[in-house]
Amino acid sequence: MSILVRPPKRKLDELDGFDPQERRISRGSHAQPFEPQPSRSPDTIARRATSYGSVESHRSSEQLDTSGDLYRHGPSLREPPSGRASPVFFDGPFQSQKKFIPNASIVLIGIRGTGKSSLAVILAATSGRRLIDAGQYFQQATGRSRAEYKRDFGLAEYRQQEVRIMESMLEEHKEGWVIACGPGSMERRGQMLLREYAKTHPVVHIIRDFQSIQSYLNAWNKDKVHRFLELSGPIYRACSNFEFFNVDEKGSGDPVLGKDGHQNTQLGLELDQRSETFTPFLTLKRLQRDFLRFIAFAIGDATYLRKQHTSFPLSMRPVETRMYSYAAVAPLSSLLERKFDIEDLETAADAFELRIDVTDGSSSQLGVDSSLADRISQTVATIRRNIIVPVIYHVESKTNPNTSPTQHNEASCRPDTAYLNLVQHGLRLAPGFLTIDLSYDDGVLSQIISSKGTSKVIGHFEALQRPSEGWDDPQYLALYERAKKLGCDMVRLIQPAESIEDNFAVQRFRHHVKSIPGEQTPLIAYNSGPLGRLSCCFNPILSPVIHQSLMPDVRAKRLPCITLREAQEALYSSFALDPMQFFVFGANTTYSLSPAMHNAAYKLCGLPHRYNIHQSSSLRGLNDLVENPHFGGTSVSLPYKTEAIPLLHSMSPHARAIGAVNTLIPIRGDIGDRALNSEDCTLYMERSRAGPIKALHGDNTDWIGICNCFRRGLSPANAIRPSSTGLVIGAGGMARAAVYSMIHLGVQNIFIYNRTAANAERLAYHYNRQTLHTTGKSGSAAARPTFHILHSSHDTWPAAYKQPTVICSCIPAHSIGGQPAPNTEMPIQWLESPTGGVVVDLAYKPLNTPLMKQIRALSHRGWVALDGLDVLPEQGFAQFELFTGRRAPRRVMRTVVLQEYRGEEGQYDPRAIQSRLESLDGQPT
Repeated sequence: MSILVRPPKRKLDELDGFDPQERRISRGSHAQPFEPQPSRSPDTIARRATSYGSVESHRSSEQLDTSGDLYRHGPSLREPPSGRASPVFFDGPFQSQKKFIPNASIVLIGIRGTGKSSLAVILAATSGRRLIDAGQYFQQATGRSRAEYKRDFGLAEYRQQEVRIMESMLEEHKEGWVIACGPGSMERRGQMLLREYAKTHPVVHIIRDFQSIQSYLNAWNKDKVHRFLELSGPIYRACSNFEFFNVDEKGSGDPVLGKDGHQNTQLGLELDQRSETFTPFLTLKRLQRDFLRFIAFAIGDATYLRKQHTSFPLSMRPVETRMYSYAAVAPLSSLLERKFDIEDLETAADAFELRIDVTDGSSSQLGVDSSLADRISQTVATIRRNIIVPVIYHVESKTNPNTSPTQHNEASCRPDTAYLNLVQHGLRLAPGFLTIDLSYDDGVLSQIISSKGTSKVIGHFEALQRPSEGWDDPQYLALYERAKKLGCDMVRLIQPAESIEDNFAVQRFRHHVKSIPGEQTPLIAYNSGPLGRLSCCFNPILSPVIHQSLMPDVRAKRLPCITLREAQEALYSSFALDPMQFFVFGANTTYSLSPAMHNAAYKLCGLPHRYNIHQSSSLRGLNDLVENPHFGGTSVSLPYKTEAIPLLHSMSPHARAIGAVNTLIPIRGDIGDRALNSEDCTLYMERSRAGPIKALHGDNTDWIGICNCFRRGLSPANAIRPSSTGLVIGAGGMARAAVYSMIHLGVQNIFIYNRTAANAERLAYHYNRQTLHTTGKSGSAAARPTFHILHSSHDTWPAAYKQPTVICSCIPAHSIGGQPAPNTEMPIQWLESPTGGVVVDLAYKPLNTPLMKQIRALSHRGWVALDGLDVLPEQGFAQFELFTGRRAPRRVMRTVVLQEYRGEEGQYDPRAIQSRLESLDGQPT
């Protein structure tokens, strides 16, 4: 089968940027060896190419490191004639494998205005790869730009030289590079080179909505840009194996470059960090987070993903091993028809299932219609922007969901090729999970599974009519075994329920499958329809749930008819799970905001738990808690974070390294002599199960709260590098957590300042005696962090080290014992980082400390200030997951913390709190 990479030439003639004189390339042609042009000797061109690779890319990194200049002018969308592409035909569908060698070079392609060049710089700066811009590489190798070279040597000669240089560039830079290719690289031979390169390397097509591109270019009208995207899309998709949609924030304009190619002067700054609902800095930060997470998953960078997942303990365990997990379902048609709050749709679910239920009217031989492909890519990107859980990409095989089961016939099924095209487009987006419909032939499904990459495949079958034998029908067991044989990671079987008995029958079927000898593939099995809701409650893995706002679409689009809250309430009302009691334990906890934060989250999720204060003058007060059979866990406050350690059976590696705990979890199962950690399956299976307590497990989420705030405030210009420097003010228990968070981020040079230098020395000794290492670029092991003591706030910053960009103040800002409140301002000579940085002040009594006032006054220099009300919910999200085994409803927890906060000493400003409530971002960092 032949796939057309470009649309018909008749339409291309209407556009600038394409050459109507180009012809189809012959299949047998091969790129010529890299040869110099008459004006250059071979040695000269080779030296220029080598020089560009080793010097130019290094210069870009240094420029980023010292000045924060992230944004260089990329290739023009309206390239000179030298950049015009031409139609290419390829035989057979493009199927590239999606597993790569470690540190494989990554190619980014796309038209001008998509943010490709900026994303390349961000990726290079954070991954340790060096950067190549294909256009600049050509100029370095030949001494001329593409336009100049074509003018001097003619079109034919230019074509040959372009291919030689591109072939050399790709061949000589297979590992450790980020290569940005603009339209000038998309010649007909260039397309073939990229297509071949994509068989062994990630080639990512960067796209963006046409309004943003037009706004960036400020030259073409929107219709012309839209038409250009439709026609160029198939070309770029045929040469790439991944696709990233650069989602804009409303009102953001271009978050990358101005029209003149210079950096936006507001970039990296928060002009008013609490009253502005939008800043270019925040937009770029979210884009950076999305893109790096996308790339890490696409290339299988387990080290990066693990570091990100550590902030959310539930993410450290595969979803199929959790107890009662849920998938929030939303159809593409609904998301395209009206606007939804994506975070609300996902709240507390374990995955987000996007159902592709729209019809593709394009010719099956041309792949997915370009406009539909763009809409799908944009929708997936928008979902990812607003959630922390994996996406399940599900293509509906039935194209007329309004048809009743009795009217259903084979004509309503998508043709094999149309279905395959849509599913393979989904794989380009690197979803966490992807379903394959078992009603299609093995040949179709094998093509998908062979190119799944890091995505997990769910073998899916939904019967629109209940078989006469129900779940006893042999076809279900046969489908399960077939899915296993195909290599599916999970199997999902569904049938409509006609009676309550069907819900018990599906439980028997699950038990039967579980009893089959040998290794079993996780099974998702439930009944659809109103009578099947009971089975959805008790299905253990990824039960489908729906948000209340989608209820009007339930019947018309065959959606689940139960909410997550209803599913949870059913488990407790049926005594499958028990209501638990949680506490904050300490010597002075009356001011704690944690009870209000956790109780609001329990209510939203349908959990009948209670979180209360338990104040005690001694550690013996813990006995009252552990004797309660409904004790679910406790937060630990001062002064018991270290005193409680001797009472524990086990500790997480994080708590052990810090030497303090702020979270205690009961152990009810058999423990023997084995040590447990927070990821242990036994601990999670005991959640919401009352009974005698045999031991306690300790963890620490304080460092997570600090670390997540660092991530939120670090601009791309301040991405952590080996030369980055951190500063911790204070030497108590929270200072230990702050140091650990810096080590986790990869900071290798950590300075400690405390009024009593001996305490700072003890803190440094605590970590020096351990064998902790920071994580280097691309997961490589880095050197142990070094610790330095600052003895006086009047000293200048040590000249041998860069100014700090990551700072945490761990000293109280309120009066203690009648003593006046300390002045927490930073020495101005320690705040001279040319790109600013992030300062986290753990105090929130008062909230607007002298340090926060000082840093916010420096926001124009790139400094970002985050306070104790930012840290508290961040650590609370992790604590919620440790306590309940459920995802934390982040937005409601942030909201309650702000609503319940009451300042002290005349520092409370209701207007500032209201401003923060109006600009809440409950998303991860």
